Amino acid sequence: MAQSRVQDLRPRLAGLPDAVWERLACPMCEAWPLRDGVTEACCDHCGAAYPLTAVGQLDMRLQGVKTYSVSFEVGDDSTGRVMPAVGRLGANPDPQLAFQSIELPRRLSSGNRLTPEMLSYFPSLEAGGLLLDLGCGSNVFRPVADRTNLEYVGVDYEGTAPRILADAHSLPFRDESFDFVMSFAVLEHVRYPFVVLHEIARVMKPGTRFAGTVAFLEPFHKSSFYHMTHLGTHNLLASGGLEVEHLEPNATWSGLRAIAELALFPRMPGGLARLMVMPVEMLHRLWWKLGHLMRDSAGSDDLLRQTLTTAGFRFVCRKPQHVRRTEHSRQVGR
Repeated sequence: MAQSRVQDLRPRLAGLPDAVWERLACPMCEAWPLRDGVTEACCDHCGAAYPLTAVGQLDMRLQGVKTYSVSFEVGDDSTGRVMPAVGRLGANPDPQLAFQSIELPRRLSSGNRLTPEMLSYFPSLEAGGLLLDLGCGSNVFRPVADRTNLEYVGVDYEGTAPRILADAHSLPFRDESFDFVMSFAVLEHVRYPFVVLHEIARVMKPGTRFAGTVAFLEPFHKSSFYHMTHLGTHNLLASGGLEVEHLEPNATWSGLRAIAELALFPRMPGGLARLMVMPVEMLHRLWWKLGHLMRDSAGSDDLLRQTLTTAGFRFVCRKPQHVRRTEHSRQVGR
């Protein structure tokens, strides 16, 4: 009995709170709960063991080959013919979070990242819960995420900052574990984004939100795979059974600016790189304004211009209270 009490009082593996530990599942076979083996998390179902890294992270990355099959319904081309609801992402009229009092540092708002309007859709739950930051990098969004009163769970495939290392294609969490998910400038970097969206939707609780950004006219960078149009972004999010509430072209991060800063003039100070393409951007905007005045057409309005030329899109979507699960199979192999 004394030994059992000592075990209960010992901090969880990797310092994980009980609320996080209890939601962990084996990414190989999806069994839970996992056993705290002092230096590794053990799955008694398939025998997999997930060790601590040299810096004390829990390494929950896949240890073998896993086949994940997702089915699609074809024959309905309505998505290709009907424009999804692209518009300005205004502030949430009924916010839970006092977002006006939160000052966003430049590193959180520059490029294709967070805005105060997006922040207004973050929850603030007195009862607590879990927040997943998928592709958390160096945890730069944690100070903002901590304002939600949710337990922050930063996950990435590599790096020394994430508390948990994991593959986004097979998240090491039980179904319906999280009260909010965010992922900024990550989806373009995953090899199979439709699989990742199914995984994100799987670990979200019904009625919760997923907010983030994805690249469009950014140049190839950091092993990016898929840069998405507004149609592709909407289709990807909907594929997981999520309802897209807002889809907005980034008005300040244009394709020209992104190409200048990331590809044409790499390592040049950002202000100078923007200056190099500023004349073209000014002529481009002037041309569109002239076209709008001459044709008086909605087809030449500024929102369409931004949709065609933005470097990325912001989105806010929600998992419905009642979701019809898409048929898929997951086979495990070593």
